[in-house]
Amino acid sequence: MQKFIVELIGVFTQRDLPEDYEQFVEYKATIENKEVTDQDKIAVLRVKDTTSYQILFLNDYNSMDEIDKEIDETLDGKIYNFNIRKILEGHLNA
Repeated sequence: MQKFIVELIGVFTQRDLPEDYEQFVEYKATIENKEVTDQDKIAVLRVKDTTSYQILFLNDYNSMDEIDKEIDETLDGKIYNFNIRKILEGHLNA
C-alpha cells in the first residue's frame, strides 16, 4: 500500500514563521512540552492534497531515519522527493 506523500512547505525560525503556521507550531510545542526559541529550526510539512500539517523541530533530530520514522508512524506518510530530503538533511547537518 502506498504511503501519503509529504511535501515541505519550508524551514523557518520562530521569528520568520508565517502566521498561518503559528498555531500548528504552538500545538506541537505544547504536546512535546517544548519551549521554542529563535535557534530552533522548524520544518513545516504538508500531506499532499490535504490541509494536514506536520511540524518538526529539526534540532531534536539526529538523522533522516528519525524523521522518516516519525512521518511513517504519525502520518502513514513518506518523503518521496529527493530535493526535500536533501534540504532537510542540510538543516540537520548544519
